[in-house]
Amino acid sequence: MSYSPIARRYAKALIELCAESKNHAVIGKQLETFAETWKSSPELQTILQGSTASLADKKEILGKIFARHLFAPTTRNFLFVLLEGGRLTEIAEMVDAFNAMLDEQQLRVRASVTSAVPLEKADIQRIQAALTRLTGKTVLLEARVDPSIIGGVVTTVGNHVLDGSLRSQLARLGERLAEA
Repeated sequence: MSYSPIARRYAKALIELCAESKNHAVIGKQLETFAETWKSSPELQTILQGSTASLADKKEILGKIFARHLFAPTTRNFLFVLLEGGRLTEIAEMVDAFNAMLDEQQLRVRASVTSAVPLEKADIQRIQAALTRLTGKTVLLEARVDPSIIGGVVTTVGNHVLDGSLRSQLARLGERLAEA
């Protein structure tokens, strides 16, 4: 995925900050929590982006969020920098860029497997092991259920989609029959 230069720049700076304290995972989770809070609260967006509240008031509001979620000093300082620079609106993209850079640095890849019915834990582990062998990286696998695929699985690794669903096989068969 391609990120804006600003998102990459901020994410890279945060990765470098985290390298000293080795708390990448904690910071990443805290940023995801804040990004979800930001996304789900138009009121928070309005107050922190608007010109009616002073910077001190905005910092106080952020401070209350930090206290509720017990954010680490690195997370707090990063979000204060974003607030002061008027960059909070780009937090979701920065979080995604941070996670992508961290995955690359730690030789991880994110993948998803979608099936018509919930997969057994053993099946998920087999798929994860196969993807690990294929990619040569640690695979962070998310299992999803989508009854519309009818059967089989659709696996996504990065930008690659392996579609073994019954729905797509039926669609291909329908196309061939229509051509004949």
